[in-house]
Amino acid sequence: MQGATMKKPVPFAGCFTKTANDATKTPWVFLGIADDTQSTYLHGPAEAPEAMRQAYDGNCFNATTESGVDLAESVLDLGDLRPRENWEASARVYRARLEELWKSGKVPFVAGGDHAITVPVVAAAEVLGAPIHVVQVDAHPDLYPDFEGNPSSHACTGARIVEMSHVESLSQLGIRTMSAAQHAQRDRYQDKLFIYEARDLPGALPELRHIPEGASVYVTIDIDGIDPAFAPGVSHPVPGGLSARQVLDFLGRGHWTLIGMDVVEVSPPRDFQSQTAILGARLLHEGMGYAARSK
Repeated sequence: MQGATMKKPVPFAGCFTKTANDATKTPWVFLGIADDTQSTYLHGPAEAPEAMRQAYDGNCFNATTESGVDLAESVLDLGDLRPRENWEASARVYRARLEELWKSGKVPFVAGGDHAITVPVVAAAEVLGAPIHVVQVDAHPDLYPDFEGNPSSHACTGARIVEMSHVESLSQLGIRTMSAAQHAQRDRYQDKLFIYEARDLPGALPELRHIPEGASVYVTIDIDGIDPAFAPGVSHPVPGGLSARQVLDFLGRGHWTLIGMDVVEVSPPRDFQSQTAILGARLLHEGMGYAARSK
């Protein structure tokens, strides 16, 4: 008996557009930022954008989201941005690209990269000319003023975001490791920083009612916010995290306007059978469905 013939993967469940003309038709864009230069321990997230493209295979999954939105050929893949000669130059390029996208009315869905890439992305949202709220799923609050002398480290992402004047609030869900320095930051920014520790979230994630109905929200998901049982391919696994179901349900219940989203810190070298890459792509997929439904 002949062996089964495997079909060529259809990246991202067949959601990506196939012609350049579609660039003017769809607001939803997928952008990779293949940069893990600000990682503090293990490298690997630079490989994640392509891993997420391929892992969410349209031969196994379809283009319809849980909320019933069919995204078939509705998402424009803009390829990957890559590091420049230093972080400052890279951050300028990332910010400029996101500013272009928001100015042209696009809703960006970004695959990192380590969590440092979120800083220039959120900074770029200032071009929208109105306050935004940031929602972060993470095992770590990333609130160090600097980490080993580096204020751009992925361990400082939350600190850089909460400093931004156009960010009205930063909500962090799934936190389960905080140092004294990060507790001090929590006290310093208590008027705009809302931290929800994983041990206090056994069921549905909070509705974040401090964010007004219809407000502009950017969601950043560090995949290690989800328990390693669901997301083993990370550099900094912390047991006792959120479930994939909790986070998917949370995305679907949002009462705000989703202006963009990223999934970061997926590390393909540490992944098992693409489990983490599949989850990362699924989160972006469902985020796209929510953005489409709320327009």
